[in-house]
Amino acid sequence: MAEGLRSKTGFDPLKDDEKLESFKLAVSSMLAAAMKEQQTFIEKQFVKFEEQLDNIKTEVTTNSNEIKKLKTDHKGLSTQLAKSEQSFQTTCCKLEANITELEDRSWRDNIHIINLPEKVENRDAAYFVSSSLTKWFPALNGEKMEVMRAHCIGPERNTGSRTLICKMLRYTDRDRILKAARGSRIEVSGKAIRFATDYSNDTIKRCRSFSQAMETARKLGFIPFLIYSAKLKLSRGSEVHLFETQAEAEDFLGAQTRLAD
Repeated sequence: MAEGLRSKTGFDPLKDDEKLESFKLAVSSMLAAAMKEQQTFIEKQFVKFEEQLDNIKTEVTTNSNEIKKLKTDHKGLSTQLAKSEQSFQTTCCKLEANITELEDRSWRDNIHIINLPEKVENRDAAYFVSSSLTKWFPALNGEKMEVMRAHCIGPERNTGSRTLICKMLRYTDRDRILKAARGSRIEVSGKAIRFATDYSNDTIKRCRSFSQAMETARKLGFIPFLIYSAKLKLSRGSEVHLFETQAEAEDFLGAQTRLAD
């Protein structure tokens, strides 16, 4: 029948099948080659991507290590800075304390005469103080008190009073005068005058910080004293207590108040 078909139409199914098979093989070969080429390209791209990814990982790791190092360095610098700051503050406190001590020592011979009427010294303050000491304190009569120099604080005023600072030759003279002044009422031209030590501003501030504690101590029957440098001494009978800070004194007096209640 195939032979009859070939003779009548000129169409040969066998040859056409062979051609179709050859075409299929050619297409398959082309597809295989294209797929292989594409696979090779994709594999190369994956290799590149993997290399890039490895580079990125390496860079991230490097950056992470650098960040960790920076954090460690920052922590170390912060610690060092804190130590330096603390050391600086400690040094400043020591320097301030030394300056305060030097000022207090250089002024330990001085006495403040407070509320002295204006111009009563007649322009010779040192002579005025020297000649007045035995009048104010008869108990000092016969003791040699030498005033090196004296002057009033601030400009002259027509009315009112000022504070006079006098420097004694010996600080023991100052102590004797202050001791004689305790409990004494001295008046000059009708004005009551007071005597006080000459301390640095820092020491004065620390002394003033004990004001409330001293008032409370008096109410509890203690006798308060301020002693150098800015320490509070409380005595009551045979009891004697010494405090270096306001907080220590207030804690003690608070406990005493609770016991009294």
